[in-house]
Amino acid sequence: MDKVKSERTYYPHVVVGMIIGCVIACAITVKIAMDHPVEMDTFYMEKYQKVENNINEIIELQGKFDTQFNLAYSTEKFEMGQNSITLKLTDKSGVAVNNANITMMLSRPDSNKDNKQLLPSKVENGNYTFGPFEINKPGRWQILSKINVGEFKGYHKNEAYAAQ
Repeated sequence: MDKVKSERTYYPHVVVGMIIGCVIACAITVKIAMDHPVEMDTFYMEKYQKVENNINEIIELQGKFDTQFNLAYSTEKFEMGQNSITLKLTDKSGVAVNNANITMMLSRPDSNKDNKQLLPSKVENGNYTFGPFEINKPGRWQILSKINVGEFKGYHKNEAYAAQ
């Protein structure tokens, strides 16, 4: 009598294993996304929907602002504890601008939970002083500014580092 050779097929096991692997990979992806949410970019200090709907106008206003004004920040380094920032705003001919409406925000690049909204505490000869404010975390900070001068509107970002 001839022996019948029985072959075993693993195809169904591989298919089931791949389906289970995909489900596990999806679960891990969702867990990582929930643990590390995407932070909103705060460069324009507005909701992203408003920025998205008006980005062409914002870019046009920024271009007009840049052709009319010069902007300089007083610091690139913070100390732990009390700090202040001075922003110097002049027109292109060097004349100080004292009638600007300026909002400043201190932000960490990795999170929005440490954001600090600042308004000028003193304006003198084109120098807008913001502070005092408390810095309690070392590392990189962003100084975001929204400046309105009449019909001109500008947005600026500057980096500063906090050291212990």
